[in-house]
Amino acid sequence: MDFSLTEEQQLLKNSARDFLNTECPKSVVRELEASESGHSPELWRKMSELGWMGLPLPEQYGGAEFSLLDLAILFEEIGRAAMPSPMFNNVVQGALPILDWGTEAQKSSLLPKVASGEMILTFAMAEPQVNYDARFVATKATLQGDGYSLSGTKLFVSYAHISDKILTVTRTSGSPGDEKGLTVFIVDAKASGVTVTQLENIAADKISEVVLDGVSVSSSDVLGKVDEGLAVVQSMLAKAAAIRCAEMVGGAQVEIEITADYTKTRHQFDRPIGTFQAVQHKLADMFIDVNGARWVTYQAIWRLTEGLSAERELAIAKAFTDIASQRIALGAQQLHAGIGFDKDYDIHFYYRRQKAFDLRLGTTAVHLATLADQI
Repeated sequence: MDFSLTEEQQLLKNSARDFLNTECPKSVVRELEASESGHSPELWRKMSELGWMGLPLPEQYGGAEFSLLDLAILFEEIGRAAMPSPMFNNVVQGALPILDWGTEAQKSSLLPKVASGEMILTFAMAEPQVNYDARFVATKATLQGDGYSLSGTKLFVSYAHISDKILTVTRTSGSPGDEKGLTVFIVDAKASGVTVTQLENIAADKISEVVLDGVSVSSSDVLGKVDEGLAVVQSMLAKAAAIRCAEMVGGAQVEIEITADYTKTRHQFDRPIGTFQAVQHKLADMFIDVNGARWVTYQAIWRLTEGLSAERELAIAKAFTDIASQRIALGAQQLHAGIGFDKDYDIHFYYRRQKAFDLRLGTTAVHLATLADQI
């Protein structure tokens, strides 16, 4: 497999890095983390004008028609910047499922607004009794006239407080644990009966509890087919986990760069600590980890892009990237010593995000279990 970037991909990578260095320095990240909304409409507008929201969408919906691999390259740069943003849930967890499973009416109505930055989407699956395995979703969708009534509680919904639509996984038949009976609805986030409460988390991006109390939706709001929503969810989770890995790789790479620079300037015993063999070996281990994570991540993304089976590769990528990024984060903190936890320094941004991302889209244990089944 050729890991080199095409000229177009290199341009995308360079332009994204230049934009984020200019428009989203750590001073802006601090402001976004501290704000109630965690969102900058001005930055969002500029990102939309660059075509980021529509990057993987067809031209007929206002997109640029780039591939999933191209999207991963962009998110690796977003990971480098540690930028808190609803872009992941909007594009990866919102727009892509609609593109893959939506009706033409749904695509024509929603995707152009996503591409232009006018609409923000998010995805709601996790519940008090379920995090990654959609089969155990218990939120009920009950027939009501020519539509449905939705009731239940969703957790960890990214940027629900500023989203316009929430792709919501519900149970229309059967019992928790059944593969059939799941249905995904496109729910108006401002509909009567929707209550959004923000939750705190270590990454400092914005996640919420969403309570649905008799929320009315129409049959035209079904994404995919009634009772066959598991395929929609699994397709989305695969792409989302792969793109999240690329974002984690970007953050891990910056941790190494920051730490390597620090070891050149921090002196102990009248010499830079980077000249000590123990420090050099730690940096070498971190370098091996980030490159291993990058290769397994892009192998999984390449297979998904090519329409090939990628269950095993994705399990390897998420499990290894989770473990590697944790080791890198810990190594960076150890080499920085006490100041690594000082919020005046930038290393804490990546440490917190790596810890949080390990728990999202399937923990290491979940993906190791999947890999065990594969082998």
